[in-house]
Amino acid sequence: MIIINGPCGIGKSTVAIRLHATLPLSYIVDVDEIGGKISHYQDYEEERYELREAVAFATVDAVLSKNRDVVVEKMIFRDEVLDSYCDIGKKYNADITEIILWASKEFVMKRANKRGYREGGTFTPEKCESFWEAIKDIKKRRANAHVIDVTKLDEDAVLKAVQMIII
Repeated sequence: MIIINGPCGIGKSTVAIRLHATLPLSYIVDVDEIGGKISHYQDYEEERYELREAVAFATVDAVLSKNRDVVVEKMIFRDEVLDSYCDIGKKYNADITEIILWASKEFVMKRANKRGYREGGTFTPEKCESFWEAIKDIKKRRANAHVIDVTKLDEDAVLKAVQMIII
């Protein structure tokens, strides 16, 4: 199980998709995509969060039960969520690798601004900055996580760095 974590706009999805393509019969869990499939999710934030996590955990459990690789891609800044993923991995004696893609706040904000914010959307510059701070804190607490500074790396170099960690 490979957990790819990091602040918004850092390249989690890009590296997860590319890594997934190199791992035969692996499964990629995009937690945000799961959340988007819940009807009326905008109106039920807490319930959506609980259901989204339950589906993600069940998916990871199912994939690992079949002895297949799973790539989890999500900005996760709650230890209990990361620990739950790790507990599922331990249940199947899976190799568990936590990776945090990282860069300075200025770098992340610049990339997020480049991607743009939707008017009336829930993703704002203020939230992006607060998410960066939350990942900064989780980075300090997750002693076993591998941190990759992506500031001077292109997509190929980030993928290669991740692959070197999971070998």
